[in-house]
Amino acid sequence: MRLAEIANPKITTLYRFWERHRLADGRPMPRAALDPGDLAGLLPNLLLLQVVDPAAGPAGLCIRLAGDAIEQRYGRSLRGLPLTRTFDLVRRDDTSQQWTAVLRDARPQYRRGPMQYPDGRRFESERLILPLSGEVSCVEFLLAALFYLPLPPGGEVVGTEAGSLSP
Repeated sequence: MRLAEIANPKITTLYRFWERHRLADGRPMPRAALDPGDLAGLLPNLLLLQVVDPAAGPAGLCIRLAGDAIEQRYGRSLRGLPLTRTFDLVRRDDTSQQWTAVLRDARPQYRRGPMQYPDGRRFESERLILPLSGEVSCVEFLLAALFYLPLPPGGEVVGTEAGSLSP
């Protein structure tokens, strides 16, 4: 997918921020370049995950920070939890392959589609996952933005858009 196809200006802002801070050798933006002050308007929708075990895919990701808008949807703090502990709280098509793809390819992933919680709450969600490099390896952290959108008239989401994102 191309960035120009994304209508959400906050997704565009975050992607361009990440792209500006990428390293000259092609590695993703360093975690050290992440300054919350630069992303103040996005903080409620951001998720910072540490890669604890790269070979474990999503099970090897630990949530370090979760914005207020995200934690309100889950109804509890997510800090310190493995990412997979959130999967049982949401009913949707399996999207764990996107987290794995970012770990493997060090390329951004985008998804827009339906989500439903076990209590029946339904909405459309939009997500961008960005790799962050560290001192040791290419991907040591992931920065994700999650936005929750009202359902369109009639309450049905037409479809899901997902894939690698490029400029």
